Amino acid sequence: MKTHKGPTAEEKKRVLDAFLRGDNWKLVAQHNDMSLATARRVVTTVRTTRLPRGGFRPSKSKVTPEIRAALEQYLDKNCQYTLREMQTFVAADFAGTELSVQTIRRHILGMLYTVKQVRIEPATCNNNISKQNRREFALKLKQHQDNGDYIVYYDETNFNVYCKRSFGRSKKGTRVTVVLPPSKGPNLQVQCAVSAEQGLVHYKLERGSIRMEQNALFVEEVYEAVKWSDMTTLPASALSSCWTTRRPIRKRKVALSNTMTRRCCALAPTHRC
Repeated sequence: MKTHKGPTAEEKKRVLDAFLRGDNWKLVAQHNDMSLATARRVVTTVRTTRLPRGGFRPSKSKVTPEIRAALEQYLDKNCQYTLREMQTFVAADFAGTELSVQTIRRHILGMLYTVKQVRIEPATCNNNISKQNRREFALKLKQHQDNGDYIVYYDETNFNVYCKRSFGRSKKGTRVTVVLPPSKGPNLQVQCAVSAEQGLVHYKLERGSIRMEQNALFVEEVYEAVKWSDMTTLPASALSSCWTTRRPIRKRKVALSNTMTRRCCALAPTHRC
């Protein structure tokens, strides 16, 4: 039983064999219930099997493996290139090749490139110098912990007290609008110092950016708070300037410029300084 319309491969082969022998191939086609157009196509193409339908044909594709590699290089160099920019790059690097943005988008999706939100990473993030500074800081901090020193950790952060609802009600077809005054004045900053033995040591609210002078003043206030606290349970030595690992260089300069920090290693456990 035939599985498809038209003559089978065996019937086409009979017509082709008759043509190759010089016999009357039209008569053979007639006896095999084959149309003259089909028989003529068989003897012209010398092919008895059907060609595969559909699928990818590399010979018909404008995007060669070299162009795909170039697209990958563009994105590795700058992840924020647009499709229009990559279209211009391909036209400049491969003369005579013009690709549409839809074609470029389809191929970069095939290479598993998707659109994501950009993450900003500073140039000094995780470089060798920063890694070495963090390593030195971690070793010094571990040494103070092994010695039983009294360590105070502190940092600052923004404090946002602005809250509002994002939903409201209005007539259908009208926009919900709330008129608010423009925001004025410096931001509110919070500085906080804590320790494992005492918990909260000191905190301070600061308006505007915290610069080196404000930071040095806060270190002095932390020292005074530790000095006048209950020291009966604290070790013999103390350390009140353990800086965060993300900013060791700047805070080291602050510590050197602060005279109170240089005398914070003599807090006795049984008396007040």
